[in-house]
Amino acid sequence: MKRIFFVLIVWFLCFTNLFSEEISEQETTVQTEPADDTANKKDSSALDKKDEKPESIAVYEPIRKGDQYMKLGITVGFPLFNTSPEKFAVNPKIHPGGGFFLGYAYYLTKGFSLGGEVEFQFYPTLGKNLYFSVPIVFNIGYTFAKNRLRFPLSFGIGGNFQACNATKYFAMLFKPAVGFYYQYLPEWSFGGDIAWNVIPQWYKEKKYNRTGNFLTISIGARYHF
Repeated sequence: MKRIFFVLIVWFLCFTNLFSEEISEQETTVQTEPADDTANKKDSSALDKKDEKPESIAVYEPIRKGDQYMKLGITVGFPLFNTSPEKFAVNPKIHPGGGFFLGYAYYLTKGFSLGGEVEFQFYPTLGKNLYFSVPIVFNIGYTFAKNRLRFPLSFGIGGNFQACNATKYFAMLFKPAVGFYYQYLPEWSFGGDIAWNVIPQWYKEKKYNRTGNFLTISIGARYHF
């Protein structure tokens, strides 16, 4: 009986020792698992940072390729002088006049543009008549931009339909111009232009040839789109 009791005690002690070792191993496993999760989270965050793309930086461009605008305004014209084969400066016998214009331009690059313009002008003459002029030109230009300021330079070539009393005439027209505009809103700018209008008139008899020189000052608005 004593031997049986002694064997039971030894078996109980051995079983208790094994059970305590299994519990300690389970606790070690439970304690080490969070450390593995933290390491995994650090690794995943590092990979996410590598995969993140750098933020794009927006660059403001005052004029972009493909920009367009239409402009409308009024013009004041000053007849300067005529030239002839006999004399360089001849009195044109026309008083200052006025009119209005409508134009369009398309930017091929950030500065260069192509466009067109049509005007309607009238000038009183010394004989109390009216001289009418309808210039239509095609322009090539370049615009300098600084912040909201625009400085367009252009050169136009076209034709000029003229009429005075019963006389009508069509002439070539050359028109260099310089302007200044303020970009009040992305869609709107306001300003004006100064242009030199050179209008040659050629006849069969060269002694009647004339070249008119007009200075025009215009103010207007441009709608950008």
